[in-house]
Amino acid sequence: MKKLAVLLLAAALLLPAAALPEGNAAEVIPAAEETVAKLPDATLMTFFDGTMFVGDSQVAKFRNFVKKKWKEDPEYFRNIDFRAENSYKFRFAAYKTIPSGELKYAHITNGGKKVTLYALAKEKKPKRIFILAGINDALTTDRKEENGVDRAMRYVRGATELIREASPETAVYFITQMPVTKSYTQGSNRFKAVTERWNAINEAIAAESGELGITLVDLASGLKDEDGALPSEYCADGLCHLNDAGYEIFARELLDFAQAEYEAGRWIPGADADNTTGEEP
Repeated sequence: MKKLAVLLLAAALLLPAAALPEGNAAEVIPAAEETVAKLPDATLMTFFDGTMFVGDSQVAKFRNFVKKKWKEDPEYFRNIDFRAENSYKFRFAAYKTIPSGELKYAHITNGGKKVTLYALAKEKKPKRIFILAGINDALTTDRKEENGVDRAMRYVRGATELIREASPETAVYFITQMPVTKSYTQGSNRFKAVTERWNAINEAIAAESGELGITLVDLASGLKDEDGALPSEYCADGLCHLNDAGYEIFARELLDFAQAEYEAGRWIPGADADNTTGEEP
């Protein structure tokens, strides 16, 4: 009898649902879709603990924006080490030592002295370095398009190699070249050429990012109008510098990048919480 019961059960399992008695059809329950939690902004900001931001006036103005935010939220991007100088040039990031003839230029300062990014990385050993520079290097005014792109990539490779030598555990990120207004380029025809050059530089960095072991972070897309220009409502000077509304978007893009890193499994909140380098309020 037990053997017969087992055979009948097996046969029932092999029958299609339509052949089963009414009311006993097998219910197919879809597998639950895996969802990744949207982290709170306060948690996303901890991605940047122990991070160094290096660059020109665009980074300096972001630092000023962050400091203003501290009045309402003392933990707002609390632990970023900003190393920005007005007119800082992209090529400076690829210097191991500062040439004697260039000490007058806007190099990074540390303890009141001008230093290279290499020396600073060697001393500070940051968890991550984000670099935003290039607008002061005349990369868009070379006569041949490939010259500006090639020069930019020479700086990217040089800076990456030196950071790796100075601090092998430091992750390297390059921020996309930011948009400018049409007034900055003195006309729509010139604007088109400049924008195409910036786009080519961004594409070249992205193309080599895997080989170089770096990450290109796109913070520019959310700051462009339909023509690829910086809208006036996000611009402080009618040329290229962001106002507070622009930096709100800049900051939001940073947080969205941190969320993407979390979703991709490349970052676990709290894993590097002890690595802090930010300024005191």
